[in-house]
Amino acid sequence: MSYKTSLLNLLVVLYHVFAQDVVHDVKLDNKEVRCLVCEATIQELTQAVKSVDRSQTVKVGGHRLDPHGNYDAPKSVSAAHSEIFLSELMEEICKKMDDYVRGLWKTNGTLTILKMISSDGKMNPYMGEIEFVQDDDLNKSLKYYCETIIEEFEENIIKYYQNDEDNIETKFCIGESHICPPKKSLPQREL
Repeated sequence: MSYKTSLLNLLVVLYHVFAQDVVHDVKLDNKEVRCLVCEATIQELTQAVKSVDRSQTVKVGGHRLDPHGNYDAPKSVSAAHSEIFLSELMEEICKKMDDYVRGLWKTNGTLTILKMISSDGKMNPYMGEIEFVQDDDLNKSLKYYCETIIEEFEENIIKYYQNDEDNIETKFCIGESHICPPKKSLPQREL
């Protein structure tokens, strides 16, 4: 995407944001925000891992003798399953939280975080269905929550991706980490 296209998209989003209803002085449940950030983070990670060329491999392990004196040769694994690749990806993924905004669904008033621009460069079609929640930190707390989740659970997240787990948002955010409550009443929308 060119610089002009990116700038134009940003201006369209800013115009849309300022033309929207903005809610001030909303008490946000930090656990609910953290849950939404967990789901968005795992969705971003999953999308990034899926975009890796499966034929790209890296050598892992090896170069050592086992306890019996046998040489343990390095093995080739998909880059998407490499601990180093996944760690580096997680170091960068929280920057994507700058692309998200908080809001309340106009239909039922539930909290959501919404990605402003989709992966194809278009504005999110659901932007008109939310009232933006203005906060003092300009949504920097979304990035903070992401970073704390990654820091706290990095090893576990890596294991999920190395094992090609399905439905990782539910298994990780609700199941293992208990970041989200077991029964969510939040609306499921495609981001």
